[in-house]
Amino acid sequence: MKKFIRILGICYIAYLIIVLVIVTPALNLLPSWAVKKYLGRDLESGFNYFNPFTLSLELGKTAIPEHDGSPFVSLDHATINLSTASLWSGALVFDKLGVEQLFVHVIELPDGTFNFSDMLPPEDTAPEEEVQEGITPLTIDELDFNARQLIYSNEAREKPTSNQLNDLNINILGLSTVLEEGKPYVLDAKGERGGELHWEGVVSIPSSYSEGELSLKNIQLIPLWTFIEPWVAFRLDGGSFGVQGQYAVSWAEEIDYSVSEARFTLDEVAVVPQSDRDIPDTSITLGALSIDGIALDGSEQQVEVASFAIDELAIAGWSEGDQVSLIDLFSIDLPAAEEDPTTTEEEAAEDNPWKASLGRFSMDNSSVRWRSEYTDPAELNVTPITVSAQSLAWPLAGKTPISVAITINGQTSASVDGEVDLGAGAGQLAYSLEALPIPWFNPNLPDALNGEFTGGELQVQGEMTLAEFAPASIAMDGAVTGFAASVTEAETSLTSWETVRWDKLLVDLNAQQVSMEKLSIDNFIGRFHINEDGSINASNAFKSPETEEAKQDSEEATEQAPQEVSEEAGQPWFVSIPLIHISDSQIDFKDESLPIEFRTVIGELNGDIKNISSEEGVNTEVELKGSVDGYAPVNLTGTAQPLAAPVALDLLLTFDGMDMSRLTPYSGTYAGRAIEQGVLNLDLNYAMADNQLQGKNKIVIEQMKLGETIESDKAVDLPLDLALALLTDTNGVIDMDIPVSGDVSDPEFSIGSVVMGALINVITKAVTSPFTLLASLVDSEEDLQRINFSSGSDQLEEHAQEKLTTLSTALVERPELALTITGRLQLEADTERMQKDQLQAELIAGGLSQQQADSRGPEWEQAIEQRYQAGSPGVTELTAREQYLALAAAIPIADTALLELAAERALVVKTFLVNQAGLAPERAVIAQADLAPEDNKYSGVELAIDL
Repeated sequence: MKKFIRILGICYIAYLIIVLVIVTPALNLLPSWAVKKYLGRDLESGFNYFNPFTLSLELGKTAIPEHDGSPFVSLDHATINLSTASLWSGALVFDKLGVEQLFVHVIELPDGTFNFSDMLPPEDTAPEEEVQEGITPLTIDELDFNARQLIYSNEAREKPTSNQLNDLNINILGLSTVLEEGKPYVLDAKGERGGELHWEGVVSIPSSYSEGELSLKNIQLIPLWTFIEPWVAFRLDGGSFGVQGQYAVSWAEEIDYSVSEARFTLDEVAVVPQSDRDIPDTSITLGALSIDGIALDGSEQQVEVASFAIDELAIAGWSEGDQVSLIDLFSIDLPAAEEDPTTTEEEAAEDNPWKASLGRFSMDNSSVRWRSEYTDPAELNVTPITVSAQSLAWPLAGKTPISVAITINGQTSASVDGEVDLGAGAGQLAYSLEALPIPWFNPNLPDALNGEFTGGELQVQGEMTLAEFAPASIAMDGAVTGFAASVTEAETSLTSWETVRWDKLLVDLNAQQVSMEKLSIDNFIGRFHINEDGSINASNAFKSPETEEAKQDSEEATEQAPQEVSEEAGQPWFVSIPLIHISDSQIDFKDESLPIEFRTVIGELNGDIKNISSEEGVNTEVELKGSVDGYAPVNLTGTAQPLAAPVALDLLLTFDGMDMSRLTPYSGTYAGRAIEQGVLNLDLNYAMADNQLQGKNKIVIEQMKLGETIESDKAVDLPLDLALALLTDTNGVIDMDIPVSGDVSDPEFSIGSVVMGALINVITKAVTSPFTLLASLVDSEEDLQRINFSSGSDQLEEHAQEKLTTLSTALVERPELALTITGRLQLEADTERMQKDQLQAELIAGGLSQQQADSRGPEWEQAIEQRYQAGSPGVTELTAREQYLALAAAIPIADTALLELAAERALVVKTFLVNQAGLAPERAVIAQADLAPEDNKYSGVELAIDL
């Protein structure tokens, strides 16, 4: 035994001597030699030794610098403590492995190699590794690793980058490839900008599992961004994230993992363009983002999140034409990479049917500042933005309550609240919009429109039903207040109103129904102005095509555009509006195309339009009242079917007591005369059915008096004073009924031209056929203009007396009219009669009695023959009658005698009119007759109308 102890003692002393004399010098000399020989580097080393008592290798401060002397790899101390248990356990056992204050600086050089590439063996001389089956038996009772700084620098980029990890500490107790029981570990590290990593738990390599807690705090994003900087257009100006939670992972057969009580945070993120010149006024900042209550189960393929919250998200950007700054900001230009054709994303999704749920999503205190050409002002500032949603699931299913509220430019607010089934797309939403300025949308008006909104605010609130994410029905109450629209650069608005309000508007898109309980229009002002060039202010709101070529291009584009026909095009919409209430409204009419500007206002419009409906046979009732210029009442009453096809109507429009002197601009332009006075009353009754218009225009004018002449090249050539006198009765009233009719489907039909044509026709007929008008006043069809006399006679016959009496009665109805009486002759007949009368007188003077002359007996024939032989002696073959005609024709009649006959006839007519018919003498004036053949074509008197 003593011998054995002695041998052991000798061996132990030898062991100590070997360690002291051989091993210790080798540990301090051989490493520097080997590093220099095989790696071509210098090794700076402190004192290294092997503790023979604890079997521990201790390395002092060691460093391998770069060729230029700069730090590459260094450590302050390292410990390798081999356990004696390795001798009998059948495994390699270390009591401790430790590294203190490790420093490593890895540099990727501009040529793509690394600062350690020269230390690597050539690829063709590298020994092939032997494949070992199973895990090497190894146990480390304590692994204590500390790295002071790990640096990675990339000089291969155009802009070199550098990232580092500080104070990395790893401590694992009982790390083993043999022991089944899990052993604890701790890992701590710090980032270069204050980020912290803490990872602790237990791990069992033989059992292939690990569980524990991971915590990342204040991890800065800028160092991570530097890795992708060359391929992205944005820059991070700040931001950090944090992760913490419990985890468990197993890899025995297949990887199985789970996460619980996890939380992710993102704070103070600022994303800006790398080049403000290329993408100005664009940024995204985030105050805070937190995802709490994360639970992930890999085996169940399920993720659950309790809440997802965003606070102080601010987005700024713009769009110009096809360019959107945010798209440019996040454009990525990655190097081309080979695609893996083995599995598509859709196939992967089918192979991994993950499920996810989110308890609540919220976004608060957020904003969007956006500039575009689609609004005026161009920049809209949407703040604050508040969004919340609950019970979100993937695959999408179930009802999700949502709420959104925004404010735009500090004045317009909008909100949406309700529930949506994100799987089926069905839902019910309540919405509201307050104080939305309508002029904001002027940039969206068509280019052809030369007008703009100059005022107005929209406010609506209601509910919307969704089906397949599209509106199925919309219920709405709303109003447009303070609205005004005008032609660009015009001084006054084209139209305006104080309030247009609709109550209980319901649009059912599936049933194709529109209904509204009530539409209220208050203080509407419509302006219908005719400009100096004859154009209408409304038409000036549309620009004319600049060129014929542009017009042709537009027509060709229209022809080439695909014509889509809706399947439901044949299904008519049902429309129902029980009541439209109009109050305190007016129509402002102005005509500047006249030599004298005309303007009038139909104001104080109040009334109702009831029962507008597309249902067949339902009549819309119209009852509107107003006044012209504040004094002349206006009424529109009747019924209509405005939504029928074709439109049907029966409307009565009345104007009472309009001052006609205000119409002087029109009478002066088209009649060449001013109107000094007069009162106009109109009853316009129009009915239409099957596109056939029937109108009755009753015009009553009282005490109308024309004034001075006005020069106008548009004036019609009509004797207006005469027309006025013809149409004015004894009470100073003009009463006309003017019927009109027409086919409104005729492209050339114009109600204005039809009515004006009918009115001009009445006036023209009156002045061209005045006696027809006078006859109609006394229900006569006689020609009162001509009074017939027997040839050569100046005696009124009974029928002529009746006609004069009728004419006198008619003239009582037209006190402004006078008669011009002109005697007329039928020259041949009147001359012949006067010759025969003179021959008769001469025969009686020669001794023939009156009875013998009238009977034309033998005594008369003998007297004729004697008289004929006295002038033409000799035998004759003429009969007594032929001799009589020859004797009469030979008697000369002087022109004075004929004129005296015509004058006597005129005198007889006037005498009768004055003495028997009671006409004032000054209203019957005798005109001088003449013997012009064109004026004398009958025997009698011709009457003319004069004033």
